Amino acid sequence: MARKRRAFFTVKEMRELMDVNQFQNYVHMPNEIYSDFTRAFAELKEETDNGARSSHIAYAFGYTFLAHYMWRYARYYTWDNAKGSVPINEAIIKQVLGFPAKSEAYTWLTKNKTGFLEQIGYNNKVTDKPIAYYDDEDRIDLFFSMESECGSPDKVNHKGWKVAMPVKGIWRKPEDKGKSTFETGTFHIIDNTHMIDMDTFIYFITNPELGVEGFYLYSFLKFMTDKFNNAFDCSNERMARMTGLSLDTIKNQINNLERYNMITNDHKPYCLDKPKDKKCKANTYGIFEYDQFAKNLMQMNVIRKQVKISKERYEREVGWANEREIDGNIVDTDTGKIIRSVSKFSVGDIEDMDMDDLPFEFQ
Repeated sequence: MARKRRAFFTVKEMRELMDVNQFQNYVHMPNEIYSDFTRAFAELKEETDNGARSSHIAYAFGYTFLAHYMWRYARYYTWDNAKGSVPINEAIIKQVLGFPAKSEAYTWLTKNKTGFLEQIGYNNKVTDKPIAYYDDEDRIDLFFSMESECGSPDKVNHKGWKVAMPVKGIWRKPEDKGKSTFETGTFHIIDNTHMIDMDTFIYFITNPELGVEGFYLYSFLKFMTDKFNNAFDCSNERMARMTGLSLDTIKNQINNLERYNMITNDHKPYCLDKPKDKKCKANTYGIFEYDQFAKNLMQMNVIRKQVKISKERYEREVGWANEREIDGNIVDTDTGKIIRSVSKFSVGDIEDMDMDDLPFEFQ
């Protein structure tokens, strides 16, 4: 069973820290982030022995999401009645993600220059940061006022404090910075993105059962269900390959997401005596948005047990995943061989003599 993480902030404290409101909530994340992360972590495991696992890739995703949110809404300081303006530094961000402020287990992901996220082109550590944002008069493009342009004594560098600049928020591809005269990142062009809101992030992070792993998996399903009209077919094994999460983490978090009414799952039956040349269909998933999540125990779902049926019933009621009707034939999509023909029945096929045997008058 996955270890529960600690929530260092309440929902109210988190919303205040990140200044979440109806105008400051949503972030558009690049669709390619999952394939980029999965590929990079797979290569990392092959080349090094750093023990990368599910929590690392999920932490990297949560950190990258926060980097996008904080830059997009210029949220790098919070107010403390005793201390005044306080920087939201790396120690606080670790706690926001559900880890102790002094934890070093994930620092290798976010280090300046040598960090994993910087090496794969997702974050750059910089000193200058936005302190305000605004739209143009047509509300089409987004602009930032940078701290270096302000000169306010309250906005000063704190002992070399650097923040994570979300590269893809500004330039979608590294070469765009030198070739394009305008920013091409997700802050400016939302093509090929999916939208995630901070309220959803806070819901996950403040729930020890969900944490960064649950948030990462939900965000992945949000991306995929956007593509497939809220009906994404996927096995646990394939989902593990596509996200880089372990199979155990997938199973555990799918269960959590369904219990908290965050996703739908059709729970296709299990075939007891499946033939070797047949493949069962994967479950179909859909997602719910934040306002539909379970807010109390009464709204939690009870996960139904998987039904076990015979191969005859499975073929009749569900159908095999590797069989498809093409031009009137049932074809094995793995081999391309025709399994059988589909008989087409119509009224025109009925002989006159057969009409006499019908138990009703046919007109």
